[in-house]
This record gives sequence, C-alpha cells and structure tokens, in this order.
Amino acid sequence: MQSAKQLARIGLFYLEEAVLDVLFEARETPHLYVKLAEINKEIGGKWAKDGWSVRILLKKLEAQGRVEQREVRGPWKLTETEYEKRR
Repeated sequence: MQSAKQLARIGLFYLEEAVLDVLFEARETPHLYVKLAEINKEIGGKWAKDGWSVRILLKKLEAQGRVEQREVRGPWKLTETEYEKRR
C-alpha cells in the first residue's frame, strides 16, 4: 500500500504531464501560447475553477525552465528545450 505522500507525488506528476501535453499540442498548431483558463478546461478543471492550482504548477514548471509565459497574467507555452525533448 502506498503512503499519502507517494500518492500525492504520483498525482502531481500526472497533473504536470497533463499540463505539458496541452502545451505540446498547442505547439503543433499556429497557437503557440495557451491561456490558463484553456489549460484548466483541457485537463478537466472543474475541480479547480479558479485555476490557482494550475497557476502554481505552471510557475513551478517555469522555474524549472520547462514553460514560459508571454507576459504577466498572459498565456503560456513550452520552452524550445521542453518542446524538442517531447517531440
């Protein structure tokens, strides 16, 4: 049986992957950047209507150099490095 911490880490990993997948799919279209509300919608954000949890996750991924934001409160995209890694 897995501990609560282990389950939380697994859940966070899958949430990160879902967000990164949404941003990857956007890179495959003319729309490089995706708004927070759209990311939230794509991952089934009914559980996080205000998007705060996804916003915090995006900031974590930004600090890791995996995503970037166009402007403050603006849309998001994968960094070139992350995009190439996922291709």
